[in-house]
Amino acid sequence: MKLFNALLISASLLASGATFANNGTTPKPGSELPKEDATVHGYVVDATTKKPVAGVTVSASHQKKNFKKEVSTDASGYFKLDDMPSGEVLIYFDKKGYRMLKKSPLVLKDKTVTKLTIDLREEEMDTVYEHPVLRLIDGIF
Repeated sequence: MKLFNALLISASLLASGATFANNGTTPKPGSELPKEDATVHGYVVDATTKKPVAGVTVSASHQKKNFKKEVSTDASGYFKLDDMPSGEVLIYFDKKGYRMLKKSPLVLKDKTVTKLTIDLREEEMDTVYEHPVLRLIDGIF
């Protein structure tokens, strides 16, 4: 009888421990535990010099889940977008003086880590005329 009581107490302690391990909720039979979100991280470099580009705004959005997130690259050009939802995610890279880059939709899966290396190209500058006479010669008014 003592052995039976000891087993019963042990079983109830294990069951209560499982409840606390799942944030106080016991999963229903056949249900899954909450899934972990995906992470996207990497570096942004200048396409010509291959040097890191700091201060690039990295924006992510998920059309179906109404999700938006924005971070900036650090001094080494590194960025990290965590807690990303699964599915198709659009990522934009934008910094003044560079062309904005739209990354094709990334298909993210739960519990995955995706690493990117992004080459940003400098914006092409329009011709700058220093003197009004030069504009007349070139036919621009």
